[in-house]
Amino acid sequence: MTCYERIQHKSTLHLRLLNMAFSAGPDSWVPYYNFKALPVDKSILNQDPLLKDLSSKREFMGGLLEIPPNSVYNWHVDTDRHCGLNMLVYDGGRSMCLFAPDGLQPVMPVVELAYLPNTYYVFNTKIPHTVINLSRPRYMFSLEFMGKDYGLTYDELLSDIKELGYGY
Repeated sequence: MTCYERIQHKSTLHLRLLNMAFSAGPDSWVPYYNFKALPVDKSILNQDPLLKDLSSKREFMGGLLEIPPNSVYNWHVDTDRHCGLNMLVYDGGRSMCLFAPDGLQPVMPVVELAYLPNTYYVFNTKIPHTVINLSRPRYMFSLEFMGKDYGLTYDELLSDIKELGYGY
């Protein structure tokens, strides 16, 4: 089972999202599962060609997620999401995302998702994963599929992205 897939299309939103994360006041962030989240308006999402094209096919919302410094988002599989489309916006240089493709064990192999700048990744949320942040606040952009697309799978999202001409 594949943990993630890098999308060849480079994001056109990275700097805008970075500015949003740094300039948002504390009251702008809302609780979202175990994160603080900053919703990103569809008018902003539609400025990126991939996200605009994907919105013609799928229903989703986008947001920035913050993981505080010196913290761990413990090993888990997402309860409500089958996949996501993620991009690291800022990590201060000392964070990592790890997958456990063979399941959780006392000693286990892991796969690291080493994010490239301005790059989207289709993220398989059904494989155990964790985030370790040893630096400044870590900001991740993520899409959540909803409505008729609530159960969208990792393979279906990959197929959509390929069909829309963005390859992977």
